[in-house]
Amino acid sequence: MVVEPDSGGPGAHSHEENDEVFYVLEGTTTFLVGDKWIDANKGTFLRIPAKTIHDFKNQTDKKTGVLNFFIPGGFERNMLTLVKWFEDNKE
Repeated sequence: MVVEPDSGGPGAHSHEENDEVFYVLEGTTTFLVGDKWIDANKGTFLRIPAKTIHDFKNQTDKKTGVLNFFIPGGFERNMLTLVKWFEDNKE
């Protein structure tokens, strides 16, 4: 996914049954993991365990690129709905 400059993610949340994995492809994305914000540069790999509060945002003036997937799979069926939500809720 591409995270636009100075933009936020979906808001702090957790997943009951899925670990969420992020790999930063380009730029710096800031991630909330539990109660700590972490600046993740290109090449950073994060695995967020199920039931862990998390979020992400781009605090820079450049687009960032992040690969994102879930373990176990299946959550991707929701991605079109999530993309639409982001499009409808641009600030």
